Amino acid sequence: MARKNIEEEIKKFRIIDSHMHLGEFANVLAYRNEADEVIGLEKRFNVKKAICSPIQGIFGGPRLQMKDVLDAEKKFGDFIGWQLVYEGNQPQLSLDIIDQYRQKISFVGVKIWSVGSGLYLDDKKYYPLWEYAVAHDFAVSAHTWSPYTDNPKQVYGNPLRFEKVLKDFPGLKIILVHSGGKIDFYDEVIELVRKYETLYMDFSGDCFYPPVFKKVIDRIGRGRALFGTDMPMMDIRYHIANVLAADIPDSDKEDIFYNNAARLFKIQ
Repeated sequence: MARKNIEEEIKKFRIIDSHMHLGEFANVLAYRNEADEVIGLEKRFNVKKAICSPIQGIFGGPRLQMKDVLDAEKKFGDFIGWQLVYEGNQPQLSLDIIDQYRQKISFVGVKIWSVGSGLYLDDKKYYPLWEYAVAHDFAVSAHTWSPYTDNPKQVYGNPLRFEKVLKDFPGLKIILVHSGGKIDFYDEVIELVRKYETLYMDFSGDCFYPPVFKKVIDRIGRGRALFGTDMPMMDIRYHIANVLAADIPDSDKEDIFYNNAARLFKIQ
């Protein structure tokens, strides 16, 4: 699909980007990672709200994230909804920071990166977060990936481990970031999501497979697929084209691009 056609077609849709980042990357190649350029590209393609987890929180720790968050909050206002980062190896500090700033910023939830923490997703170190998230009724975004890869660390992101967590914490809302990350793993992840109505799937990252959206809708319904990009590591235009190319009606695309995330993140 040519660039000019994407720009014309996307005017029909509002977008919530359910997964993007701001901040300085260390040892990661990112296309135009300056905040002004990232936000400018999002707005150019009709994003109305960007759900952001700060890079400093993911790579630097829970305390370091707040300067970038507060600076960006001043600059971009409520265009950004913040997911503060919970570091599983620093549970009390992470919760203290979340609790301190939750009502002072445009807070929408929490992000965890278990691969970086070296913790399985059902590790007990995450249990204080699950309890807090249920009590305050927000969703947690968790990096997920297929365990059947050459990267041994990705085993920490195996979403199938949420089965035990959801039995212990009914009502816990979890966004499976990247939806398991690989086409040949999607069927197992979709089956898990079909069983637990508080699980959501975001298809951000470097896997582009338009048929997955019809498969998800046919097997689990319309309400739990989310549009996400992983900006600035991925260009938003790839992900827009991925949804536009799906063999589904515009009403389903509206749900994926905007409506499902608006309900989940309580965006008016």
